[in-house]
Order: sequence, then structure tokens, then C-alpha cells
Amino acid sequence: MRFGMILLLLIAILCIAATVTGRDSIYSSPLFIALFAMLGMNLLLCSVLRVFGLKKQRQALALKALRSEGVLPVAETSEWLRAHHFRRDGDVFIRNTLGFWGPFLTHFAMLLLMAAAPCIFLLSRSEDIVLFPGSESTLGDGTVVHLDSFSLKTDTGETKYLSRLSALLPDGTATHGDAEVNRPVKFGRYKVYQQNYAYAAVIGLRTEAAPEEELVWLDEPAFLTLNGKNGIYFSRMFSNVTEQDGELMVSQSGDPVNPAYEVRRIDGDTDETGLIYPGAEIFAGGVFFQFHEPQPFPGLRVKSQPAWTLWLLYLSFALMLLGLYLCFFAIPEAAAVRSDGIALAGRKDISERIDLYREELEEDS
Repeated sequence: MRFGMILLLLIAILCIAATVTGRDSIYSSPLFIALFAMLGMNLLLCSVLRVFGLKKQRQALALKALRSEGVLPVAETSEWLRAHHFRRDGDVFIRNTLGFWGPFLTHFAMLLLMAAAPCIFLLSRSEDIVLFPGSESTLGDGTVVHLDSFSLKTDTGETKYLSRLSALLPDGTATHGDAEVNRPVKFGRYKVYQQNYAYAAVIGLRTEAAPEEELVWLDEPAFLTLNGKNGIYFSRMFSNVTEQDGELMVSQSGDPVNPAYEVRRIDGDTDETGLIYPGAEIFAGGVFFQFHEPQPFPGLRVKSQPAWTLWLLYLSFALMLLGLYLCFFAIPEAAAVRSDGIALAGRKDISERIDLYREELEEDS
């Protein structure tokens, strides 16, 4: 037990150091892993030893009752023992026998918790996906996640990112939900978290044969063309373009204030590069390109982990609560019947309980 407490103290010191300094590498260091492994072995040995020592504990408690000097002057011993839930165990009577299992369950629960933690850490998977409104992404098990819309809501000066999502699960079930910061939405075995947001260039495409505009969202360079030769090459987006002393000052950081797109237009013998502002339209390669205002889109993080790892975690907490309850509220007691009454003994000091028993007898008499 002392060695286990020393290991817990050393692990706690390393955890505090990792938290204060922000060095997550401490958790994967050989020292931390070694301490964690030794603590696991310590708990395993404690659990095994306590299981094999249960019989000796019962025998020791029975012997303690037989030698106890605390005797209750009970006349109807069998009736009193039955009323107080004592059960025969050899030459004595014992109550709260489940209390013997308290320390074992507590140690075993800690061992399960230590097993669940690395399982969750090692088996959890996460990936970052980028979705534009109207687009979708297919996850590993076939789940299709679709971004219906994304908005920046401002309430009392606080900006909130809201992604309205819908999903089609592998079994054909359709579902939907909203993802906000610190409020993920669950689709099957996946949780989708709202991570951040950025702005994308929005360009409308139409031709004389297809006059209905089709929107294209771009957050990286792309060549938009019908024949592979003529069209426009989108290079990048500037969030703010200003003129100072006759020179253009450009910035790519921050929310769009006076945005512009850097575009190369290729059409036959024409090959020119320049800045195109939202609202402008150009023609190249048989396509009309309409430039719209930049629009925000979300950065989403998708996490998944085997369901059994969470159930293992829940089981460890449940067993720990049960073990602690048995340790503190189900303390085993033994009673030995004598000619002058009943002698009582407990794994811990039960002098206060014996006084309560005496008060009960006085009230009954």
C-alpha cells in the first residue's frame, strides 16, 4: 500500500508538471509509462492478495469475537441475531459479509480504470474535415455527413459558430443535429465537434447553354475550366485590400473587410493576372465567372472510439463506488454467543456500535 501511494504521488507530480508547462510529451515519456505500469502491477498484486486473504480475514474476525470482552446481556440471543441480520459462520455469527470484498473491489476498479484510460487513448480516432454548405463527407464506416448551413451568431458580443448538419448512417437511418463549440453532435459512433472557421472564395459559374448559376467554394488554388485550356486560375483570397500612397496594401489574415481575389484569366491568346473584387464578372473559356462575397465555412473534427471502451470506463467507476460503499458502510461484524450474552467484534473499532446496541436493549427493557 505504501509503495502504491508513492507511485500515485509521483504520477500526480508529473501530471501537474505536464499541465502547468503544457508539455504533453510527459505522458508518453518512459518514466511516466514505467510508473503507470508499476502502479498497475501494484494494484493487481493487491487485488490478488486480498482475494486469497478473504478466508483468513473471516477467521481472524471470528477469533476476535470469541476473545472479545465486549458482551451484550442479551437474553433471546437467536432472536436478537436474526433481527440484526447476523448469519451463522462456523462457531460465530457474522453480518455485512460483503464488506470483506470492499478493498478488493476498490483496487480492482482502479485497475480497470487504468486499463480503460490507455484503451480510450490508443483506440480513439479523430480527423479534421472541411465542409462547405451543401457539401458532404463520407466517414470510415460509410456514414455520410452533410453540411446544411453554417453561421456566425453574435449574442451580447459573443460570437458562436453553428454548423447545421445532417447524416445518413450505414443502416439507412437519416438524422440531423447542430454542432457548436463545446457542444458536439453525435451520429452513430461518431461525434462531430465545431473546431474553428475560415472564409472561402465563392464563385458562380454559368454558360449560355446552362444559364443557372452553380456556386463553387474555394479555399485553395484551383483551375476552373471546361476544356482544360481556357478558364481562370484562382490563386488566393485577400481579406483586406487598401491603397496607401498610391500602392496597394494587401492582407490575408482576419475577417474580410475589403476582400479581393487574385485570379489568372486564360482565354485564347489572353493570359492576364490581377485582382478581382466581389461583384465583378469575367468571361473565359465559354464560362461566365461571377465573383461573390467570401463566405465562412466550418472546420470540423470527427472523433470515434469503440463503444466497449466507454462501458469499461463506466464499469470501473461503478465498481469503485460499490467498493467504497462496502469499505465505509458495510463493515463486517462478528458475534459469539456466550452464557452471559453476545460478544461482538468488528474489523474496525465498533465500540460506538456496541454502545448503540446497549441503548437499544435498555429501551426494550
